[in-house]
Amino acid sequence: MEPKVEFAMQTPDGVCRIEIIKRGRTQWYRIIHDDNVLDWLSIAAVQRLLGEAGVDMADLTEVPACAPAPNEGQHGVA
Repeated sequence: MEPKVEFAMQTPDGVCRIEIIKRGRTQWYRIIHDDNVLDWLSIAAVQRLLGEAGVDMADLTEVPACAPAPNEGQHGVA
C-alpha cells in the first residue's frame, strides 16, 4: 500500500510545506523546505520545528495535497 498525502499546508511565502501522510491506518507528518525533507514526524515535532523556525502555524495556508513533493521518494527520517 502506497503512502498518500491526505492534506497539505504551506507558509505564506511557499518556502515550507507540511504534509499529512497516511498509509493504511498509519498517519504521520512531513516537512519539506527546499531540498530538506523531514519525514515520519509527530504533530508535536512539527509544532516544535516550525516554532523554532519562527513559523506560526496559524499562518499556514491549505494547498492541494496532490502536488508532488520535491525529491519524492528520497526522504530522510527525523
